[in-house]
Amino acid sequence: MSTIDLLVLRGFRRFENLEYHPGPALNFITGANAQGKTSILEAACVLLRLRSPRTLNLAEMTRFGGNAFALEGIIRATRLSLTCTPPARLLKLDGVVQNTSRDYLSMGKIVWFGCEDLHLINGPAERRRKLLDSAGLQLGESGLLLTSDYGRELKHYDRALRSRNLLLREGKPRREIEAYNIPLADSGDRLIAARRVLLEALTPLASSACHHISGEELSLCYQPGASMPMLEALSVSRDEEIRLRQTKVGPQRDDVAIQLNGIPAGAFASEGQRRTVAISLKLAVAALLHRENGIPPLLLLDDIFGELDSERRDALLRGIPLRSQAFLSTTDLSGITLPQGSSIQRLENGSLSPA
Repeated sequence: MSTIDLLVLRGFRRFENLEYHPGPALNFITGANAQGKTSILEAACVLLRLRSPRTLNLAEMTRFGGNAFALEGIIRATRLSLTCTPPARLLKLDGVVQNTSRDYLSMGKIVWFGCEDLHLINGPAERRRKLLDSAGLQLGESGLLLTSDYGRELKHYDRALRSRNLLLREGKPRREIEAYNIPLADSGDRLIAARRVLLEALTPLASSACHHISGEELSLCYQPGASMPMLEALSVSRDEEIRLRQTKVGPQRDDVAIQLNGIPAGAFASEGQRRTVAISLKLAVAALLHRENGIPPLLLLDDIFGELDSERRDALLRGIPLRSQAFLSTTDLSGITLPQGSSIQRLENGSLSPA
């Protein structure tokens, strides 16, 4: 299991020094607003995945007045350590400095849910692409579902796309622009194929989670950014791209159509329905990572209960996969039926105490 037995925050966000000993199942962190509940979940995410769901700026995570932060944790009897003096960082496993992040990142997988994820349903397509990317990147080379390294293909495609778009913006000769067509097409075709496979795998899992929480029918449909092989699509769109000075086809234009009860969810779903669908998508990613990697990911669920009625709240908690560890932040647990084995800690004035 991707179970954290200890989480230590030093100089992180508002915390000077905090030690958290979560239980192996559902861990509720309660407290008033602006106490730092979300920051504890964020710290777990940064420790395990080396990135924050809230910011790309490492300096923003440093405690006010400080110039560095440190995170430590014990997972599967291994001590992970991240020391960050922005922009530099130092990674250790059991005290041994890691020259690359490869082994470090293999220690744990996570699935994050925050209020911003409501925009998965009615926000820009980029958010839905990132959902697929979060699954693909954590499956890695060992995932049996994918035939190529998702992270490598994504990196190669982004690099070729940036270079090609720069030439288009600068109005360079056509032969210079088309020199990037083959590397762009090679990675683009593989990325589209991988995302198609990912969504095919996620769809029944998301549908099942949604039906369990609310009894509603959820369907997903992949909409690739190229309706034909990439080289052919680039040739067809060549004149338009030169006129608009940007690449018009490819995975950067992928989207996922989401329907709830046969109706487009982005336009017609209520707040509670959008939250239900967004949570269902995240639970689907968790189930897929568990199935493919053999280890359930850590679930980080920030303010998950807003806009959900009591029946959906209880169904959601019952639907969290067995053997999964979860951190859940909330201001109030009134009227919620907690599963057996749940742990509750109250955060107040920078300290945690049993509630």
